[in-house]
Amino acid sequence: MEITRFELEFPASNGGHDIFACIWRDTDCKHYKGIVQLVHGMAEYILRYEEFAKYLARKGYIVCGNDHAGHGLSVENKSDLGYFGKRENSWQYLIDDMNYLEGMMRLEYDEIPYFMVGHSMGSFLTREYMALYGDKFDGAIFIGTGYVNPLLDFGISLAKYKAHKNPKQRGELIDKIAFGAFNKKIDTANTKFDWISTDSKIVEKYVNDEKCGFLFTNEAYRDLFLLIKKVNSVKWAKSMPRNLPMLLISGSDDPVGDFGKGVRKVYEMLKKAGCINVDIKLLHGVRHEILNDIKREKVYAILYNWLEKNI
Repeated sequence: MEITRFELEFPASNGGHDIFACIWRDTDCKHYKGIVQLVHGMAEYILRYEEFAKYLARKGYIVCGNDHAGHGLSVENKSDLGYFGKRENSWQYLIDDMNYLEGMMRLEYDEIPYFMVGHSMGSFLTREYMALYGDKFDGAIFIGTGYVNPLLDFGISLAKYKAHKNPKQRGELIDKIAFGAFNKKIDTANTKFDWISTDSKIVEKYVNDEKCGFLFTNEAYRDLFLLIKKVNSVKWAKSMPRNLPMLLISGSDDPVGDFGKGVRKVYEMLKKAGCINVDIKLLHGVRHEILNDIKREKVYAILYNWLEKNI
């Protein structure tokens, strides 16, 4: 068994720097079980998912994913980090890039099951993606997702004001309001990012990685907040395919999901909208990045078993 990572680039929908993408697969495998497209979160990049991607590849899946515009290797230089493109609802560029990669994969590997797995900001993108294209998919997993924060409308108003005045300025104030309290339930926090994982080595690597934890521009914060509001509306829930297998999975200590309460609200909203194949799993003692937690091998097995059930 040899797990190979293929790297490629394709044109960005925002007209900027090419989009960097990866494909992981076992080159000795004769019959692949399915494709899993990973959608990474805010202020990180797809190669952080390599351990999980290789795990699935060893199990017979083809795994792919791309760096979003303004992230990882999909930028010209550091100044482009945290910038999606010049238009309101610029998250649509990210959706279009995900769609380009999906099209490439389906062209190469036709007629095998196809799943999408999104983490954090990637979960919000995946939720919108399923509303648009979910009928083509065999299942979707939303990791570290959330519901509407009581301060969201205020955040949108502030971000719109800031974006109008200085669109490409780093949104330091917005970031502080949105994420400043995420460590409040951690008594022994050593960094402002302890909330992402119980594994201190993962947190240390994140803090020291220049491609992680950067500030978004005012425009990008505005558009991220607009996306979050969109995918937490009744209209969105009613637009989801009724029979699509979905799994919402988060840590019980994840502030993005309001420590499980927000994740349950999303689950209940989908069920109320008539979605009949929705599962929810809250992992006790786990924080935001469940794929980078001390218990990650257990998490990998949970996700793998869910995929197997829905092939």
